[in-house]
Amino acid sequence: MNIICERNILNGAITPALTAVSNKGTIQSLDGLLLIADKEAGTLVICGYDLEKGVKVTVSGDGVEINESGRIVLNAAKLSSIIRNLPDGEVYIAADDKFAVNIKGGRSEFTLHGLDAETFPLMPELAGDKNFKLSRRILKNMIASTLFAVGVNNSRPSLNGAFFEIKNNQLNVVCNDSFRIALRRSSEGLTSDSGEELDLSFIVPGKSLSELLKLIGDEEEPAEIELTSKHVIISFDNIIFFSRLIESEYLDYRRAISQVAPKTTAVVNTQSFLESVERAAILIDEKTEIRLTFMKQELNIENRQEAGSVQVTATGTMGKVIDECDIEIYGEDLLIAFNHRYLHEALRAAKEEKILVKLESAMKSLIILPYDEETGDNINNTDFESGKFLYLVLPVRMRD
Repeated sequence: MNIICERNILNGAITPALTAVSNKGTIQSLDGLLLIADKEAGTLVICGYDLEKGVKVTVSGDGVEINESGRIVLNAAKLSSIIRNLPDGEVYIAADDKFAVNIKGGRSEFTLHGLDAETFPLMPELAGDKNFKLSRRILKNMIASTLFAVGVNNSRPSLNGAFFEIKNNQLNVVCNDSFRIALRRSSEGLTSDSGEELDLSFIVPGKSLSELLKLIGDEEEPAEIELTSKHVIISFDNIIFFSRLIESEYLDYRRAISQVAPKTTAVVNTQSFLESVERAAILIDEKTEIRLTFMKQELNIENRQEAGSVQVTATGTMGKVIDECDIEIYGEDLLIAFNHRYLHEALRAAKEEKILVKLESAMKSLIILPYDEETGDNINNTDFESGKFLYLVLPVRMRD
């Protein structure tokens, strides 16, 4: 292998590939990046792969010169540090038949010991039989606003991933850790090359999606998503990101949602409610509950039937917090308790000026929905199949 590449181009290719490098240290080649130089194609390909997920970055054109084809594995951390610290300008990389690699840039020169490319694990075929395209901005927002609810080391494998479901040209992304459900829906930016209506579902590990969020960006340009029987492949710019799928049946999240029959509905300013929950959490630890009291106002100067407030209280070893924000309330007063982190994360993900909070009893789940401020039609609506998001949080039993 013998190549010349601009430092910024090389660094820009190495950085995304690092997200797929293994940090377990069980196989030496998994700590490395696979470099493939192809003189005929004029391309340099850099791959990271940890057996669960992988990233393949291709660079070519101006700033990339392939003098001799070759393949080699180099320690990812060392290679990244070397390239990042070289001065701007051309970087020369040459490898001999004993896998010794000479790296030059400016007045600096390094010799790095590499590994035979044959030791790098065989990557899956990166071509799927089912495919669709989706705006990168929409995909990123849908993942980011649900991933907080994905399971971590859950005994049910499917809950350790996000469930992607496409029906009637609508994409649903669902995460469920058995204590809460986060659901986002979108019909925008979803296209298929075949023109046929899509009907498919798959589960992507939460850890893979956490790394994808670092790469995908906020551009409106579409990402191409392909599916094989065992992998999902997501392509954008000069990057191919792929991940093993979780081969398991996803739980019936619709059943959990449909079991809530609201007796109390509140229209809440999201930011005010979020700030009240944040203040209530200051004096408590992870295991301490916060209590919410939804109630009509006793002194109602404006004579509005729906005027009310939600009181947020928490008592810990350091003291007690009482906070309150105004709401519109329809139905019964109610006292209910939650793990504050679960409630806080759901409110933070809603990203709407106002939301609907629907409750049935102190022992049944709270549901958060978008509020239609123009019509208010969904105040009494119990059809949870509409709206661009839904968050469900299980309550906790109140301590004396």
